[in-house]
Amino acid sequence: MTDSDSKGWIRSAPYDLLFVANVAWPLLLIPGFSSSSETAIDFWQVYFLTLPHRWLTLFLVAIDPDRRVNIAFPLTAMAILFAAVIGGVYIGSNAFLCLGVIDYLWNGWHFASQHAGVLRIYSKKSGGGIPFLERWGMRTMITYVIFRTANSMTYASWFPSPPANLLLWIDLIVMLIPMALLLTNLTHWHFHRTPKIIYLLSVLLLYSGYLLSFRWMNPAWILCFATAASLFHAVEYLAIVSHYAMRRGTSGSPGWMRWMSPRWPLILVSFMLLLGSFSLWINQRSIELTLAWQGLNLWAAFTHYAWDGLIWKLRRAETAQALGAT
Repeated sequence: MTDSDSKGWIRSAPYDLLFVANVAWPLLLIPGFSSSSETAIDFWQVYFLTLPHRWLTLFLVAIDPDRRVNIAFPLTAMAILFAAVIGGVYIGSNAFLCLGVIDYLWNGWHFASQHAGVLRIYSKKSGGGIPFLERWGMRTMITYVIFRTANSMTYASWFPSPPANLLLWIDLIVMLIPMALLLTNLTHWHFHRTPKIIYLLSVLLLYSGYLLSFRWMNPAWILCFATAASLFHAVEYLAIVSHYAMRRGTSGSPGWMRWMSPRWPLILVSFMLLLGSFSLWINQRSIELTLAWQGLNLWAAFTHYAWDGLIWKLRRAETAQALGAT
């Protein structure tokens, strides 16, 4: 399928609906009806989606020269810096607790930036909306919701107080962002903008529901929405990388990626299964090995967050072209 045939879809209607817009995410809310303490997909998501999607960035940059052209030095410097910081913290405290907080906060911003970036791809393909609002409105809303719900189980968050009343007003103001995003995209609507509207609705309903579940003080719903947000993010990233990888068969420089392109689905599934299985195995070994693996995963996470901000910039013409966002 050519870009001109896709009519606003990043790849195709079935692909985008299932893997980019993730329209099936509401199914993950079912455990919330039974006040379950966990969702059925938690185990599979952590080991076979969240973990592999972070390491996939490192794998992609290592094998694809197109993703590191003109930025090889900052990519290498960041990886070395994160390794030094994580190693230093471990030597100093024999734990990674303080880095876990940084990971959560940076991950929240990373979620927001990725969704804003995918929305930007749809905008380049079909137009509509206000670029500044889409870039910063999406980032502001999602980052706020993730940070806001971080204390969902603390005592203070459940009882009225002046700070809580202030936060209620901020919550209401933030909820105006999805309304503005939808209204500005529905103005002068045309059929080719349907994929963008579907994606926008899916993301905004997810994070609006996430915030409302917090306001309604429902831990089971909070867990369901948090799981849905994590799964949405990981699946969306794997889908965008796969879209890029499959296009590399006929574009970009020669090399390993050109060879992998027609074999990408098999390579990706194998990568996910092997990495998830290895993580399960090593977490059953000694405490020392488990801690070492935790440190490596923190390094991969930080590197993933930082590298994604460089290798997928749509302002770079070659990146926009590689993703079909021109």
